[in-house]
Amino acid sequence: MSYRYSAFLLTVSLFFASLSFAQPAVDYAIQLTATVQSSPAQITLSWKPVATATSYALNKKAKTSGAWTFLKSLPATDSSYTDTKVIADSAYEYSIEAAGPIDATGYIYAGIKAPAMHYKGTLSLFVDSTFTDSCATLITQLMHDISGDGWQVIRHDVSRTLADTAVKAIIVNDVATNTINAVLLLGHIAVPYSGDLNPDGHPDHLGAWPADMYYANISRVWTDTIVNDTSAGYAANRNRLNDGKWDLTLVPAAAKIEVSRIDFYNMPAFGKTEVQLMRSYLMRDHLYKMDSLAMSHRALIDDNFGGFSGEAFAANGWRNFPVLMGRNNIQEIDFISSLNDSTYQWAYGCGGGTFTSAGGIGSTSDFAVNHVNGIFTMLFGSYFGDWNVQNNFLRAPLCADVPALTSCWAGRPNWFFHHMALGENIGYAARLTQNNAGTYAPTGYGAEFVHIALMGDLTLRTDYIKPANNLAINAPVDGGAHLSWHSSADAAVAGYYVYRADSLYGYYQRISNQTTDTFYYDTAGGNTGLKYYMVRPVKLQATPSGNYYNLGIGITDTITVSYPVHNTVVANISAASSSILLYPNPAADELHIEINCAANTAATICIIDITGRRLITAAQSLSNGKNTIAIKINKLPAGVYTLWISDTTGNIRTRKWVKE
Repeated sequence: MSYRYSAFLLTVSLFFASLSFAQPAVDYAIQLTATVQSSPAQITLSWKPVATATSYALNKKAKTSGAWTFLKSLPATDSSYTDTKVIADSAYEYSIEAAGPIDATGYIYAGIKAPAMHYKGTLSLFVDSTFTDSCATLITQLMHDISGDGWQVIRHDVSRTLADTAVKAIIVNDVATNTINAVLLLGHIAVPYSGDLNPDGHPDHLGAWPADMYYANISRVWTDTIVNDTSAGYAANRNRLNDGKWDLTLVPAAAKIEVSRIDFYNMPAFGKTEVQLMRSYLMRDHLYKMDSLAMSHRALIDDNFGGFSGEAFAANGWRNFPVLMGRNNIQEIDFISSLNDSTYQWAYGCGGGTFTSAGGIGSTSDFAVNHVNGIFTMLFGSYFGDWNVQNNFLRAPLCADVPALTSCWAGRPNWFFHHMALGENIGYAARLTQNNAGTYAPTGYGAEFVHIALMGDLTLRTDYIKPANNLAINAPVDGGAHLSWHSSADAAVAGYYVYRADSLYGYYQRISNQTTDTFYYDTAGGNTGLKYYMVRPVKLQATPSGNYYNLGIGITDTITVSYPVHNTVVANISAASSSILLYPNPAADELHIEINCAANTAATICIIDITGRRLITAAQSLSNGKNTIAIKINKLPAGVYTLWISDTTGNIRTRKWVKE
């Protein structure tokens, strides 16, 4: 047993220790926000002053760095700082620490037009075979949504009786062959147990806890030959030698894989089958990603512990919510009744707990009879962090008629979600928390313990925008693929990106720059064959942490394509047309287009660059016989362009030409 664990048991437990309410939890969090400008580039941080602070220490680092660089010491009277050593199209991480009797901290990931995240990595989706047929359509929709958010998806349908060792063997193989970086467990996939721990501090709860971290950590051996502790009051926590429950209390190495689960097993309080609960969740998950839920951009906190001898569990809300929602969009109000009456995107609640309740918050049965109009939930209290029990309180929000979509046990240790303000998914925050060895303070008791887990869809993000729709693709006889689509219903959309893949859930390579057009012509797709195309909208999303380019979920369609487009063969625009000729080619000032028609017709003529951007568009009436059209091109930069001609029937012809 480690020293910090022994010392902890001597001093405090959630249920039996004297509670300290004198200092509210909000005093332990520095509530950061940021405003930004592009020219000259600068990030201005602001915070609500901490009454007990004697000074502030401000630090900065790159997102992927584990080490902070000290920026400046600021007097206690300051409540803002402007960083001019920044550039646009970037993001930076800041920490601020208050000196004084209370070690208040705050974190923010602030950006100026932070770049869009086109590719998230590869996700292995494990589907409990209970749901393979019963939820087939919704699981397919889930896969489309995950793929449309930039993930490659690999699917495994497995029996819920498959041992955790066998599940992990599949994960290990996926890592070796596909370099996966996320695992989503859909259903009651084997629940690993590990350790000799009780992060809630109760002696009768000492033993093995559910440990999905077993799936996240594949670089070290997990043993079952050391721990022999049968003192726990709950049989599942008793950990004997060679009983299939692992020994590790602390993670053996940093997790390389994001892991979460959507699991409705053994939740009879809701009066529904697992299949019904799963269907409800997956429908809500899809609607949220389509930006089709009426959701208020605000947060609530229901704190029934207070300062609690400095642990200040609710600081998890006060520290994270300002960077995500803004300081003025946080309310300290009742949890259940508020979520039943109104919508809150984020919610934190804590109180003395049981497996099925938290004091001052409510019980699992309360979730069963009330709506839970939220998305991201943090809960904390005794016992229910051990989530694989009947009617477990941590999983209850995900089972409600209007379910929340994620839930975590935030307090031992503390969680850090600030990267989500610029588009990261919640699985990133979970892995950051699981690996936090002191980069973010206070870590809280239980840091690097194996019990840290996320319930719900790990791919979820804070901000979504309405997708484009009605994607249509045709293949001109000259080769390539012509895509067209209808605009997103989001008026703030700045444009679209086009992607191409060789398989439905494979790697979608971006093949266009941002375009405001609602069409794209792909002329360079490589090998002939079936191609999968995706279109995603993008907008500059403002948040309390700056702004970033937010991508919507992609829409997809397929077509069999031939490449390349032949420069010397031009077929008819329609049955009424006979030939097309370009001259000169290369051209410098004017491009002449000669079209011979057998009858009167109309055409749209476009000049498109190699990224698919439409640079010149002209509507043209064509007469029977020879038509000669001259287009000024003197302002175009030198390069290779495509002439794109369509008629009223939708037939398309193209020619390549060179601008000198």
